[in-house]
Amino acid sequence: MITPYLLFSKSALADNVRRFHERSLAMSRHWAAALTDLVPADLMFDVVKPVTEFASCRTIAYAEHLAAAGFPKIILTGRMIDAESLQRLRVVAERTQITAVIDHFRHAELLSQCVQACTNPASVMIRVVIEVDLGQQSTGVCPGPDAARLASAAARLPGLNVVGVFASGNDSGDDVNPNEPNAGSSTIVTIAEHALRSIREVLSECSEIVVSVLSVDNAAWTDSRVTLLIASPFMMINNEAGDPALSPSVLLISSVISRPTLEWCVIDAGSIALDDASDVYVHAPAGGIILHSTDHTSTVQLSGEAIDLRIGDTVQLGLRRPERFLRN
Repeated sequence: MITPYLLFSKSALADNVRRFHERSLAMSRHWAAALTDLVPADLMFDVVKPVTEFASCRTIAYAEHLAAAGFPKIILTGRMIDAESLQRLRVVAERTQITAVIDHFRHAELLSQCVQACTNPASVMIRVVIEVDLGQQSTGVCPGPDAARLASAAARLPGLNVVGVFASGNDSGDDVNPNEPNAGSSTIVTIAEHALRSIREVLSECSEIVVSVLSVDNAAWTDSRVTLLIASPFMMINNEAGDPALSPSVLLISSVISRPTLEWCVIDAGSIALDDASDVYVHAPAGGIILHSTDHTSTVQLSGEAIDLRIGDTVQLGLRRPERFLRN
């Protein structure tokens, strides 16, 4: 097989998903698996779907992939604004319950028009959550009156059911401070709760707080205010990332393309494939250490078992934070 490519471990993923499920049950909340089309459909169907009926993604192409894998409930966190995406969304919405994230009335209008274009509009209802601005000058509406006005206006459109608020910790830096790993997400949920209170003044039936996170140690996992938590099923739990005793749920397989000296070799996975080389380590053979990377290659220092690597041999690269590699 042409390298580099991803190799998924069904058993390791199943173990991780089981622990996610146990955490969700303990908190009496739903968990949505953040997925992309990088994840094989059979893994979604055989491993993830039996544990959670919720999946989450950003694009319509990913949503089609999740729907094909059989997920009955999909949270779409991206914005569908062009005619082709909306047409494809209509097809997915006719077979799957869609929860869409919006932060502007135009998004609501387009979603409503999408529903009205369905074969049987009366049988399709898109659930809507209002994204909250977390102060990052990115997507999201200001919590308070702005959120309430948008929710009230969107609720008047046919085919839409406004159910709550959405907050994303993925771009907020909530997991970057190792000394305060929980502070950021606690603030995120508090902002979302404030927005929900404002919305409930005009739409009393709204009750959901949906939060997306990138860190499994995030306080959102244990925050009882969160109704549905979006997280990658490939996240490592309890600071286990990089533990050599654990079997990784996903590996990046690369090949040795050059062996200039006895002390190091060159593999065909560079910074483009690795995304962030600091989060990648040599899983097998033992004794390899990534020294540096160019766009397309990486240099690996060799010792132990790795000293016997030859051109054409494969090197298994472990991902300390696979959720970032597979992020959507």
